[in-house]
Amino acid sequence: MAGKNCNLVAMEKSDPTPPTDPILFPHGSPTDEEIRLRALNHTKDRLMSIVGHDIRTAIGGVLTLTGMLDKSLEAKDIKEAKRLNGLIRRSSRDAEELLSDLLAWSRSSRQDIEFKLEAMDILELVQTEADRLRAVAMKKHQRIQVKDFDSGMIRADRYMLSAVFRNLLTNALKFSHNEGVVTISIFRQPGLWEFQIADKGIGMNPDVQKRLLKIDERKKQTGTSGEGGSGFGLLLCEDFIQRHGGHLTWESKPGKGSTFSFTIPELIG
Repeated sequence: MAGKNCNLVAMEKSDPTPPTDPILFPHGSPTDEEIRLRALNHTKDRLMSIVGHDIRTAIGGVLTLTGMLDKSLEAKDIKEAKRLNGLIRRSSRDAEELLSDLLAWSRSSRQDIEFKLEAMDILELVQTEADRLRAVAMKKHQRIQVKDFDSGMIRADRYMLSAVFRNLLTNALKFSHNEGVVTISIFRQPGLWEFQIADKGIGMNPDVQKRLLKIDERKKQTGTSGEGGSGFGLLLCEDFIQRHGGHLTWESKPGKGSTFSFTIPELIG
């Protein structure tokens, strides 16, 4: 599939401090390792700033909603109280998702997650992840279907591959309309497997697409039912796919939907 090949780029903006700053590097020109570590620290600082803002926003929203809920209960407006309770639950889930994705991505970037290859039936794994999300799909009367597939055994890390499918399917459902269909396709090619998750939802404009895998330039989109998101799920997918030696690509058009594809080489041993 022709698509946009996207490599994880942590920071693209130039660092304002010259690499030969005598205060930072009193012994002369920095080594490659010093430059790498300094860039990593700069990225981590920027990341913590972004995440801190996101968490503060989520918690602030919950506090505001609880205040409104108190007033509704005092006025005995049960209908409004139920609506606000639903919003509080959603905001709390968004905050939990943000923290969970951040911790998982942080562990993966430090390679704290052990990479364990095992043989598994690929169709069984895909169907298992699809079944886990059918309850989510039912909320918007959506369907998940495996349309085109080649079956067989694949050697991969089960935890990582499951997480990739779960994140991509969750995103597809989130940005699909009511009664929409999310389609999974599996193709076996010489030396590799290719997977596609396609939807006909709201799609993405070019500006959103170019920021998808940039930590400091994440441009959040709200789902078709107001669902939020951390923005780290796709970063985690990219990292897990790269750990297998594969690649993540996508095609998307506003109002037409998106197709995310990734490859996993046939790993031996």
